[in-house]
Order: sequence, then C-alpha cells, then structure tokens
Amino acid sequence: MLIQNKYIFLVFGVFLTLSVFSQTKKQLKDQKSSIEKEISYTTNLLNKTRANKNESLNYLRVLDKQISNKESLLKNLNIEISLLSKQIRKTERSIIETRQLILNEKQELILLKREYAKMIFTCFKEKGHRNDLIFIVSAKDFNQAYKRLVYLKQYASFRKNQIDKIIESQKNLAIKEDALIKNNNQLVLESASKRNLIVAKKQELNSINETKKEKQELVNGLNKSEKLFKIQLKHKQKRANDLNEEIRKIIADEIRKAREEAEKKNKGFALTPEAIALSSEFNNNKGKLPWPLEKGVIIQGYGKQKHAVLAGIETFNNGIDIVTDENMNIRAVFEGTVSRIFFIKGEGKAILLNHGKYFSVYSGLKEVSVKVGDKVLAKEILGVVFTQEKEEKTELHFEIWKGYDKQDPSKWLFKAY
Repeated sequence: MLIQNKYIFLVFGVFLTLSVFSQTKKQLKDQKSSIEKEISYTTNLLNKTRANKNESLNYLRVLDKQISNKESLLKNLNIEISLLSKQIRKTERSIIETRQLILNEKQELILLKREYAKMIFTCFKEKGHRNDLIFIVSAKDFNQAYKRLVYLKQYASFRKNQIDKIIESQKNLAIKEDALIKNNNQLVLESASKRNLIVAKKQELNSINETKKEKQELVNGLNKSEKLFKIQLKHKQKRANDLNEEIRKIIADEIRKAREEAEKKNKGFALTPEAIALSSEFNNNKGKLPWPLEKGVIIQGYGKQKHAVLAGIETFNNGIDIVTDENMNIRAVFEGTVSRIFFIKGEGKAILLNHGKYFSVYSGLKEVSVKVGDKVLAKEILGVVFTQEKEEKTELHFEIWKGYDKQDPSKWLFKAY
C-alpha cells in the first residue's frame, strides 16, 4: 500500500510538472512566434532599402531593431533549452523511480504467488485425508461444527483475497510498465527537441554576429558623413520642436474650449461629463489600445535616444516611431474627435485627436481621410502614411498626451512594450 501511494504521488507530481512546463512552453512559443514575425518583417523592410543603405540612417535603425529582436529570440531559445533540460532531468528521475517501483512490485508479486502456492499445496495435502463435509459433521457438538464451518469459509475467503491481490498486483505492474514506456518515449522526444534547439541557437548566434558585422561596417561608412548627419539632426530637432509647440497650442486651445463650454452650462466641470466619461474609458484601456498601423515595427521608443552614428549625441523622443510599408493606412487608436490637421515641413501632415483629457497625435501622413470636427471610432482610417523618397523611409511618429503631459505610447498600445 505504501509503495502504491508513493507511486500515485510520483505520477501526480510528474503530471503537475508537465502541466506547468507546458504552460511555460506555450508562453515561450507565443513569444518566439511574435519575435520571429518581427524579424521577418524587418528583413523585408531592409531588403527594400538595401540598395541605398550606405546613405540611409533609417536602414541602420531598422538593423538595430533586428539585432534587438534576434537577441531576444536567442534569450527565448536559452530559456527553452534550460526548461527542457530540467524536464529531461525530471523525466530521467521519474524513469529511475518507476523502474525501482516495478522491481518492488515484481518482488511483492513473487512473494504473493509463493504464499498462494504454499496454501494450495497445503490445502490439497490436507484434503487428501479430509472431506470438508465429513470434517463438519464429525464435530462433537453443534458449536464445534459451526466453528469448523466458519473456519472453512474464512480459509476460502483468504484464498480469494490472495487471488485478488495477485490480480491487482499484476494490474499495477502493467500500469507502471506502461508509464515506463511512455516516460522513455517522452525522454527520446525531449532529447531530440533539445538537440534541435541547440542547433537553432548556434544558427541564431551566427546570424546575430553577421548582422552586427553588417551594422559595424555601415556605421564605419556613415561616420564619414558626420557633418551631414549633424545637419540632418539639427533639422530633425527643429521639426520635433515645431511639432511639440503646435501640439501644446492645440491642447491649450482644446482645454480652453472645454472650460468655456462647461462654464456656459454652469456645470462647474473643467470638462463636460461626456468628455470625462471618454477620458475614463481611454484610461481603462491602457495597454489594450490598437496600434495606429495594421503592420509596423517600433524602431525608436519614447524618451532619451542615442544617435545611431554620432557618439555622445542624445535626443528626446516625445513619442514612438513606427516603420511600416508604403501606402499603409493610419488608424485611430481610440474613439474621439479630430481637433486639428496641420503640416510639419519635411514630415508630412499631422492629425490630433481629442479623447477628453487625453490626446493622440499621428505625424507623417501624405493623405488625410478625415476633416476637423469629425467623430471617429477606434481603428477608423485617418489617412495614408508618408514615404520620404530620399531615405526610402516610411514611418509614423505617434504620441499620446494627458493634458500637457507627454505619455509613453508603448505602455498604452497592445503588446508594444
């Protein structure tokens, strides 16, 4: 019984471990699939601009993103190999313990069969000199006859119990041997998976080293154009400042309008109840907002950014930059009102949507599908992304503001972190 309980506990432990492992494995698989899709997408983008890569800072930024994705994939593979190694060790321990339990079960079965054989031999030996009926009726009195009858019944019951124990032990032995076969098969599969992952890891390492080598060669070539990049950086910073000032003016105007509207209604709110409700809904969707593009990869995040070529130069990004395909549709991340459509020299058109206390900004459109005052829904098309022909750069600059405070858009968009 103790052996059986131990086996049940062992099987339960193995199944529990497998359940947790498969959950983790699924998460890793989903993560891996997502990273591989980004690598594939950035590879396509790089192939489109490869001809002019020596003149393109954008190519370098996409290359950086690809290196980052490949390194993430490598970490994913390392975790997967580590988890699989642990699982293999657990399966090996399970096999050893199951074999020991089978050995114990076989020994117990041998003992049961020996005991039963002895009992049968003794029974037949005694039966040769005794008839059960005569044994009962030859009793001196009724009490002795009854005891003899009870004895014979108990003896028969004991024999039946012995047979049942042997049958049960044989069944348990078959279950354990079946579990052993399954564990051995599982070990073979896990070992093969581990070998495949190790091969994939080596290939990924080679791929990362090749991409890093390409990046270094490109940086070395671009360093010769330092003067040009400084001029470009100056222009870019000016465009960013112009966009920032324009957004602040629009937001100030929107806040003023909201206050005036509230005062007219004598409600005493800084915003109308409808705007407050919209703000609350927007806030509740943090981390769940749809992307402003159906396809794209974030190549520059929010906050301080090191220049890809110029050493020691840092810029501050008020939003995120998403690289995408030409003529990709830009869409609203949440329902709101088109507050303003304006133009930034060198960056195309920009749209600012009002979501109550929150504002979303889409900069880098060549075509606009909406007009000021339009009410839009989440995922509604706002226009088409702008492509800078010289750098072959198709990129959307996206920002989120809460009043006058800039937000990190990657924390608001679904799985953009």
